[in-house]
Amino acid sequence: MFQEGKIKTYNEERGFGFIEIEGQRKDLFFHIKDFPNKNLPPKIGEQLKFRVVEERGKLKADNIVRLEIKIESVTHTPQSRARVNQKQHEQRFNRKEKKNRGFNFINLIVGFVIVGIFSAIFIPLISGIYQRETLRKQPAHATKTMKVMDNAQIFTCDGRKHCSEMHSYDEAVYFINHCPGTLMDGDGDGEPCEEQFKKRW
Repeated sequence: MFQEGKIKTYNEERGFGFIEIEGQRKDLFFHIKDFPNKNLPPKIGEQLKFRVVEERGKLKADNIVRLEIKIESVTHTPQSRARVNQKQHEQRFNRKEKKNRGFNFINLIVGFVIVGIFSAIFIPLISGIYQRETLRKQPAHATKTMKVMDNAQIFTCDGRKHCSEMHSYDEAVYFINHCPGTLMDGDGDGEPCEEQFKKRW
């Protein structure tokens, strides 16, 4: 049989309280686990309907009905259900965004570091290959003369372009780096005449 009463005390931290029943001297124990709508905490003075049951030798309230809270029954159409699902999806996405927002700054720094390392290593390498390819594709001619003093040797761009025309490895290196139209770096690794001068890298 159901009885009615109102909440006299409630300890939110411990999740229990007591119900005052009119005409009875002793208050009745209740626990939050027996409440419907647990997302709305019990309030002192709230009217309840309940059954009195015995548990472990003590009386307590069970099958509690909250008389002052109306439970709405919602019937969804396919369109309204889609809207509800969309809203729930957006809420989950927003929570995930907030959670991941703290990592965006770290990801940005890591990205800059990777780009910096890539630039430091590959740009000079690509630039050197491009310069050598540009010089190799230019026609050989003896009109342009460039001289450099390297280990007391003077090298001049004089139209030579083959390894067989080089007298030293240093001269070959000078030619592929400064003279157009050279054909001494077949594998494009920046090391000319490797067979002739026995330079294996």
